[in-house]
Amino acid sequence: MSRVGKAENGMRHTVWFAYPLLRILGAWPNRVSSSTLSKIFNWYLIFTCYTLQLIVLVPGFLHVFLKEKNGRKKMKMMIPQVNGYLQLCKYSLVLRWTNKLRVLLNEMKEDWLNTTEEDQLIFRAKASFGHRVMSMIAIVTYSAGLGYRTILPLSKGRILLPNNTTKRLLPCPGYFVFFNEQVSPIYEIIFIIQVLGGLLTYTIMCGTIGMCVMFCLHSSSLLRILLNKIYQLTKQLDVNEVVVHEKIVDIVKYQTKVKGFLKNVEQLTTYLFLLEIMVETSIGCVIGYNVVTEWEDSNAAAMIIHLMMQVSTISCTFIMCYVGQTLIDEGNNVRRMSITLDWYRFPVKEARNLILVIIMSSYPVKLTAGKVVDISLATFTDIIKTTVGYLNMLQKVT
Repeated sequence: MSRVGKAENGMRHTVWFAYPLLRILGAWPNRVSSSTLSKIFNWYLIFTCYTLQLIVLVPGFLHVFLKEKNGRKKMKMMIPQVNGYLQLCKYSLVLRWTNKLRVLLNEMKEDWLNTTEEDQLIFRAKASFGHRVMSMIAIVTYSAGLGYRTILPLSKGRILLPNNTTKRLLPCPGYFVFFNEQVSPIYEIIFIIQVLGGLLTYTIMCGTIGMCVMFCLHSSSLLRILLNKIYQLTKQLDVNEVVVHEKIVDIVKYQTKVKGFLKNVEQLTTYLFLLEIMVETSIGCVIGYNVVTEWEDSNAAAMIIHLMMQVSTISCTFIMCYVGQTLIDEGNNVRRMSITLDWYRFPVKEARNLILVIIMSSYPVKLTAGKVVDISLATFTDIIKTTVGYLNMLQKVT
């Protein structure tokens, strides 16, 4: 296989998880040379996604704030509404940064094209790890979400009301001002729309997190390759000034490239990470509250489904913080390697040039959520503590 063919194959492997999800959403950037028909179809997908989400969200919020009076029921109804709204915000951010996404993808393609086979193995190993983790998260997310939107409402059947009428539950109860949602076939139509809206929400959730994980792991691979370059310089047997100078220039250029890539990743992911933290702290505490209430009501099916939703939410936050911690660790490894170089073995002029490498390596490598909170495992523990605190507050208030 040619070098270009290997690079394209590697790029397909890297985007294996994120591409189909974002493509369905119309959020994957088209090529500059794309046809007009392709662009129109992309806009059609975007319009459909927004329409489907708003059809579910607007009646749901109206029902929660205008009709429902029971506090415990309000808590249960808030899960799909708040999650749907926050995922829609993430979707809007990805659409807004489509050009930045295209730039990052082009840079990744160049990385695959301009690296050795050994470096490509690093890219492939990191990407494969991301695929395995995100595939497990997606399975749990879709299973819990479909269970919440199909099994829970259908298992209740028809409910007899005090006025001797029956009521069929919807996945997301809504206040429909202009028609009666209990009449067939309106009920069936709304039911299907709400299930599709749920699938759309879970696709946005998995697609955006998968995209962030993809870029973070690729950045981690770049740092690992940079570390290998510095290590090779340390073990350089030929300390001829010309040879050492070429290696130092290569390291500085590569380090500058990595810094630029990380800057673009930070711009694309920072508010996505912030919204993911908001999802965990707001939705996580409510789901935990529902697990407790379903346990008290001896509703095993609902409790299991809510537990799966909690696992999905926590897993998304954990993998986000884990890849952020991986970046920090790789950055620290590069810093340690640069300051422990055997500089005394090199010509004086080239030893002085190493100062630039040391200075650039000293800057901390990290991603942030909203440019406020560092993405790391320490942040994950803080998020869990906050979620549990809100859960305790909910139990006391209600």
